[in-house]
Amino acid sequence: MAEEKNETKKSATSSTSSTPSKIQVVGPVDNNSGSSILRFVRDAESKAPIDIVPGQTLTVGGNSGDVTKAEAERLLSYTRWEFKEVNE
Repeated sequence: MAEEKNETKKSATSSTSSTPSKIQVVGPVDNNSGSSILRFVRDAESKAPIDIVPGQTLTVGGNSGDVTKAEAERLLSYTRWEFKEVNE
């Protein structure tokens, strides 16, 4: 039973550490789309949308981060723009 608790604790820890601390913006997947800026609508309505450009690096989490962990996951799963995880 102690092993089950430890296993649960490990999986919870690994899932939180899987969110990158930074995300690098590569750019649009389709270079012929004519898109050079991604207007990203934030999860919280109180936060203004941000303009994302290729080459930009976004910090994740906390009040000082550019995006929240949930928003980072949304960006990483976005199919029209490419983003890379940067773990530090």
